[in-house]
Amino acid sequence: MTAPVTPRPAPAQPAPAPRFAAPVPREQVTGRGTAVAVRRAGTGELTEARLLFPLTPVPGPHQTRVEVTAEALRDALTEAAADLATVRVEARSDRAVVAVRTFADDFAATCARIRDCLDAGRAHEARRVREAADRVARRLTAAEPAPTLLARTGFLAAVYGPHPYGGAATAAQAADVTGPHIAALLHSAGPARRHSVTVGPSPVEELLVQAAGLLPRASGAPGEEADPPAPAPSPRTTVLHPATPQTLLRLGGLVPGRGHDDYPALQLAVLMLGGYYASRLTRVLREREGLAYAPRAVLDPLGPHAVLTVEADVRHDGATRALTLVNQEAERLAAGSFSAQELRSAQNYAVGSMAMACSSRSGLASTYAAVLASGLPASWPAGYEDRLRALTAADVARAAATHLAPPGLTGVVVAPTWLPGLPPTAPEG
Repeated sequence: MTAPVTPRPAPAQPAPAPRFAAPVPREQVTGRGTAVAVRRAGTGELTEARLLFPLTPVPGPHQTRVEVTAEALRDALTEAAADLATVRVEARSDRAVVAVRTFADDFAATCARIRDCLDAGRAHEARRVREAADRVARRLTAAEPAPTLLARTGFLAAVYGPHPYGGAATAAQAADVTGPHIAALLHSAGPARRHSVTVGPSPVEELLVQAAGLLPRASGAPGEEADPPAPAPSPRTTVLHPATPQTLLRLGGLVPGRGHDDYPALQLAVLMLGGYYASRLTRVLREREGLAYAPRAVLDPLGPHAVLTVEADVRHDGATRALTLVNQEAERLAAGSFSAQELRSAQNYAVGSMAMACSSRSGLASTYAAVLASGLPASWPAGYEDRLRALTAADVARAAATHLAPPGLTGVVVAPTWLPGLPPTAPEG
């Protein structure tokens, strides 16, 4: 008998590269701001909206005022929308974004309720602000002992220095926030910088009218734009916290924002460094050295810049080794020491992530709000894939050399004790 022939498995085919095609938005400039609408059909009849308030910092406890503003705004708008919609508020140093989800048939009425609430100033009524400040103070007080908060606070101070973005919110400051502070913050940007975004199943002309109807009137003169923080890194420091079970590494600095020519190449370099599971920091710190469970590197666009953060919670006896390895991997990227496949993988991940983010109405609305918050037009996502696919290895290496390579990265290390090889201890440590 002839032995059966086992068929050879077919050679593995490479996965198809992800694609991203942004929808075409419609825009309308009004006296209250700019409305943006995108029609997205599909199952369900939900409509998503985002209302963007750019926040201009002034001298004083900016971050604390932002926290209280978000709390008071969420309370007032949830009360106004009642049973018609779900309302959330995301607050960042440079913006507050109101997220609204409702049925398409209820969206026009929801817009009117939210606009009337904002026009009446209910978010900065004295009682509401006092209650919001109390909640923020309790939350901040509960978080104060956490080593991760200490690391975040130290990192912001190292990156921003005396700029208002560098001061963390505190419970003690919350009690001093008043209604006029919140009103001034919400109206610190004029109509030219305010936007509303609506994504839903209705005809785009109808969505555009509804988006325009969501914009509140501007009250008072807009404040002057604060000078952007200068990307001048300070020396790294170590802060001692005996209760921390691991050593927390927080490294990074200010880098170009979305509107800068270097941003696409820098985005790919950061992805290769630590932006996804197959990145270098995961392979080296986690898989090879066993020093950290989930190291990562992220870009966070904020105002005219972006914040690069490299995070790793490591074994204390391996902290100096981890710092050395992070520096080495950044230097290798700056020297162009990466393969064509590694570059393609980062491009595919970036494009696929954008496609996933924009695959739902909610994600699409949030993506456009983030783009508009960076001062870019709503058409910016349309060329996203082409900009990334056109980059060469030399482009990425040049961006890494300019913005990632030591000693340009500042930061803080929070450790139970100081070890040789760690940065000097902070004065208060």
